[in-house]
Amino acid sequence: MAADQTLQGTSGSGNTAMIDHVVLMQRDARYDHDLEEARFPVEVRLRGGDAIRTELVLDPGQLYAVAIQVERALSARERARSVVPR
Repeated sequence: MAADQTLQGTSGSGNTAMIDHVVLMQRDARYDHDLEEARFPVEVRLRGGDAIRTELVLDPGQLYAVAIQVERALSARERARSVVPR
């Protein structure tokens, strides 16, 4: 879900809540072999300041795609750090 999309029915006041961003929680992911899905604990943070804890569920294809994207991001970070001294 994109940041500008709405999440229906989550605001305590009955209004439609807007998602600001999603944060990966610092807990272990789980893999369910029977369902063939990985589950990552996340916190969905809303623009009003509320947060919802849930899971990001990925099937094997999505899991491999995210792994490739994370590797690319880590490589880009390392390249940037080697160019710009801290």
